[in-house]
Amino acid sequence: MSGGPTAPAGATRWRYQASDAQGTMTRGEVDAVTAEAAADLLRRRSLWVIDLEPTGPAATAVASKTSVSTTASTSASTTAAAAPTRFLDRLARRTTDGDESLAILTRSIATLLESGVPLERALAFAASGETDPRWQRIFAGLQEAVTRGESLSEATTRIEALPRTYAPLLAAAEASGRMADTFARLADDLEQRSQLRARVRAALVYPTLLALASTVGTAVILVVVVPRFADLIAGAGGTVPASTRMLIGLSTLLSRFGWLLAVAVVLAGTAVRQSLQDPARRRRWHAARLSWPLVGRFEREQAAAGYLGTLAVALESGVPLLRAMSLASGTVSNDAIAERLARAESVVRDGGSVSQALSGSLTPLATRLLEAGEQGGALAPLARRAATAASDQVQRVITGAVALIEPVMILGFGGVVGFVALALLQAIYGINASSF
Repeated sequence: MSGGPTAPAGATRWRYQASDAQGTMTRGEVDAVTAEAAADLLRRRSLWVIDLEPTGPAATAVASKTSVSTTASTSASTTAAAAPTRFLDRLARRTTDGDESLAILTRSIATLLESGVPLERALAFAASGETDPRWQRIFAGLQEAVTRGESLSEATTRIEALPRTYAPLLAAAEASGRMADTFARLADDLEQRSQLRARVRAALVYPTLLALASTVGTAVILVVVVPRFADLIAGAGGTVPASTRMLIGLSTLLSRFGWLLAVAVVLAGTAVRQSLQDPARRRRWHAARLSWPLVGRFEREQAAAGYLGTLAVALESGVPLLRAMSLASGTVSNDAIAERLARAESVVRDGGSVSQALSGSLTPLATRLLEAGEQGGALAPLARRAATAASDQVQRVITGAVALIEPVMILGFGGVVGFVALALLQAIYGINASSF
């Protein structure tokens, strides 16, 4: 007898109504802490959520079934390690190095499978290679699950660190027998995403350092330099110009109450973050950002690159169109865009074309490429081309933004230094003039 996974601490049982890629309706219950977590769990099962409502506290009973024997000590140790495992999973998913390591491991598994190595041995190689220890632990767990007779796609659904597309794509690969090709496509997609994030981060390094240096320099001038000049001016007597009084007042305010400003900023940030936990507020915030200069364009292009890249990988792996669209929309971080893409799934489900359904959500170039792909029966390759074009456009947007931000920041810091110098010089000239 072996035990299934218990419900997370503080979880709620959710009753759902969902549809699969073929349009078949299904009902059931899942245990999750929040509605978003429940919807994400159903998405990993390739189900499109139609209705979701809480029914009460999650059941803690463990369903049992006859299978390959598993000891009770293994179950206990797995439960004891659940909390640090979840933390390391999230950390692995959020770091760029973790993304690169996952791409390397995925590529190595694809190469081994193409060479005729069994899946179990390929996973064992990934778990024992010289790479990130977090991924070694994850792939060791996957190898143990496959050894027990569990399917790889089912085992990956429990790993939060893996991309959402992993489990459904592997399920399609298991059904079609194209496991090596699917791992190769996953590796391609992970490498492209990692390269895009690396380019974005590299482009933002200099503006970030410039902003930090400007902030520190301004703070030092106001907190250290100005108070000393203020003491000298006060000792010399005479009339102090208005600009100097303004500068000294600002310096005094920052010196005495700067810690209150820091606390206020932290509290405001915490309040905003808590407010954005509400799905409706977060959706409105994401929609408002789309109208901002540069930011809105960047988010639209980034969403298009992620969506089209995942769509191409899913279609190339043999995943049905509606399921591929559902997987692709799950990679979009902007809730307003994700909502439009979810409505596009309904249009395609009712018989509409993909290009028409996505015309208001993606860029015109991407829409034209998808339309050509539908007409020519090559939707996946042209979706891949559209994803590449969107990634290149993201890089161009970042380059243009950096070219605009850098001179603005330099002029801003120069203006602060110029104002300080002018205010102090006016005070010095005023003291010298009153001494005659």
